Amino acid sequence: MNHSIFSKISWLWILTAVLFFAACKDENTPEPEQEDEPAIDADVLKINNFIKDHMEVYYYWNTEMPDIDQSKEDDSQLYFEKLLKTPDDRWSFITDDIAGLEAYFSGVSKSPGYSVIGYLVEEGSDQVVFFVEYVYANSPASEAGLQRGDMFYKINGEVLTINNYSELINADQTEITLGQFNDDRSITELSPSISITAQEDLAQHPIVASNIIEVDDKKIGYLAYTSFIANYDTALEDVFKDFKAAGVNEVVLDLRYNGGGSVSTAIKLGSMLAPATANKKTFIYERFNNTLRQYNELLPFDIKDETNLNLSRLYVLTTENTASASEMIIYGLEPYMDIIQIGAETHGKYYASITISDNMEPEKRTHNWAIQPIVIKSENATNSIDYTKGLPADYEMDDNRYNADLGDPEENFLAAAIEHITTGSISADKLKAAALKSGSIAPLPVQPFTDPLHGTMYIDALPSR
Repeated sequence: MNHSIFSKISWLWILTAVLFFAACKDENTPEPEQEDEPAIDADVLKINNFIKDHMEVYYYWNTEMPDIDQSKEDDSQLYFEKLLKTPDDRWSFITDDIAGLEAYFSGVSKSPGYSVIGYLVEEGSDQVVFFVEYVYANSPASEAGLQRGDMFYKINGEVLTINNYSELINADQTEITLGQFNDDRSITELSPSISITAQEDLAQHPIVASNIIEVDDKKIGYLAYTSFIANYDTALEDVFKDFKAAGVNEVVLDLRYNGGGSVSTAIKLGSMLAPATANKKTFIYERFNNTLRQYNELLPFDIKDETNLNLSRLYVLTTENTASASEMIIYGLEPYMDIIQIGAETHGKYYASITISDNMEPEKRTHNWAIQPIVIKSENATNSIDYTKGLPADYEMDDNRYNADLGDPEENFLAAAIEHITTGSISADKLKAAALKSGSIAPLPVQPFTDPLHGTMYIDALPSR
């Protein structure tokens, strides 16, 4: 049998049958109505197109984004979030306030001028207290006399609880009642209360403490640094000029409260800490997505005699909030010198983002939206990073008891570093010294401030397309 002819006959029979049954269909049966997709607002579509066009080119995981019709998404923020690769990307974000974002990255924002961390008073309780981690100089908080270790017990006359703390502690105007724990775990209210009004455009200087400590033949430079902000690079260089002039031969770099920032500033800081022999060698390798792989780049140390301390080892103080550019300092320097890390495992972010708006010249912008997508992966000279977790501490300590000001040699973490510098080890007593007086206090599961920028490491410019 000719199978070709048989196939044609079979298909003709099937087609005839289909047409017959279609003809027999009740002519009065109405066809189902096609529902039109609701049209989204033109301005929303404009933002969605802006998101799509840039994410397809620059996003590090651009080939793994889902195929979503942006013309049917009526919420631009949700549309952006749908494009992100989970769980790998925990850091990309979008904002409709590009001016506010740029101000934040320059170290200016509305703030009372302090950083706090919250704790449940005890397991099963809904009562919350907050401890001041540090205070910015020339801020409403510093002028009011707040200090590291002060405990917030009430705000605006209300005892803080899991239900009210977020609204109270983020209020623009606060009347803060301090307290202290007693041996029986009760709280004694302190007076007088402190009134603080958040400052609209507070310059938050990232160098919150620096000191030079002399012990035996050691001159130890201490620096508490809260953010990598390029606007303060000159101030950072001035600290290291002072360290060098004083003959500093050991450095304790306190990054416990540093969530990251500018890659260019990280290179400057790394170049001031590294051994002089590392000059022009690889600090970090920036890897873009495959679309932009021709722009992959080695970022070398740029060592200047007037600021470089030519160290052979570095002490770094860390918490789980030490992230991004702070981590880059640790793993970027690790191939060239000994890093002694004291504290907790870091956040674990080895990617950098970029601010993308429709025009980087503010006067030419047609909207206020901007995206901050991850665009590069950072690798050190030996690519010796476990990208699935943070950087583990050599000596574990809990940063939850503030016994002294930052930079004070008696402060728990700094005292541990000094002991290692002078003896080569840290005693068990020192490692336990950071325990809270009341063992019943439990970490608060929710952070006091909603800060999508924490852990943001960013580069200054995109490659030209």
